[in-house]
Amino acid sequence: MSRENLKILTLAATIGFSVAVTTFLFRYYSNNNHNLSSFNVQENNTPTTKSTPTPTPAPEPSTNSNVNKGQRQQPQILDIEELIAKCGFCRPEMVDSNRETPNNSISTYHRHYFICTGIPSEEWPAKLYSATPLLESFQQVMKKYENNPRKNQIINATDIQPLNKDSLDVIIFPEMVKLVGLTPNTMEKVLTYFQDNDTIDLSTFPMEIQVEQLSGKYIFICTHKQKDQRCGYCGPILVDQLRDQIKERSLEKEIQVFGTSHVGGHKYAGNVLVFPPGNWYGYVTPDDVSSIIDSTISGEVIQKLHRGTMGTEIPKKEKKH
Repeated sequence: MSRENLKILTLAATIGFSVAVTTFLFRYYSNNNHNLSSFNVQENNTPTTKSTPTPTPAPEPSTNSNVNKGQRQQPQILDIEELIAKCGFCRPEMVDSNRETPNNSISTYHRHYFICTGIPSEEWPAKLYSATPLLESFQQVMKKYENNPRKNQIINATDIQPLNKDSLDVIIFPEMVKLVGLTPNTMEKVLTYFQDNDTIDLSTFPMEIQVEQLSGKYIFICTHKQKDQRCGYCGPILVDQLRDQIKERSLEKEIQVFGTSHVGGHKYAGNVLVFPPGNWYGYVTPDDVSSIIDSTISGEVIQKLHRGTMGTEIPKKEKKH
């Protein structure tokens, strides 16, 4: 064999080995990134208002070489794959063209309270009001007034930071107000007030309660992981992507995005609520993020995702026999 042919064979072998190694590394990291990137999404640090919660960074991966030394990591990846199949955006009902419509899947109601807890949603226990003694006290008050004869109401918690540590703020729609510095005692006064009044009249509203008028649009996404794994998986991803696109479109002053406690509708996750006017959307995926922002600005309803709207009469679904 000539020296020239030998050089050619050596070069070919080197290139073949490099391609094999590159292919292996590409497949390995592509698979791991595909399985883990959606699972470990962190919230965007986009500033909005003083009430914007501070995102909690994900734990840093361990650098200890003795951790899981000699153990295969494949079972963990399989667990994540199972989680994606069960709770992610590719679960059967998300891709089924004949899936059940989300239309009219909420009950008629006329007022929505959001309690600003200041607690990141990933730290919410399944029974959220057990998180702090203050929240437990609020829950006791709210149970007394959960049935309003004038208007049906819904109460949720959100991760928005309250102004003071020893009290809570409450956002109310459709009034578009934030009540600042509420205690269990003043919260009871608020709920009592709405037993007798259809909306807030400052001339008769309790004077000791600070009322701030809100503006713009608010998007709340169910991120209550300990209550519902699907919402805990889909919600944070949607929060992150909505905030990213809102920032890219320079809409931070017009639209704010927050996590909320469980709103119901396990099978419809991701669940997204837009105020005003109080449009509920289900089956929301990252592909719908741009449409959600567009509809939030225009007010047009995305019918294929629409679960219902606060303040409108929702016909009851007929039970299947």
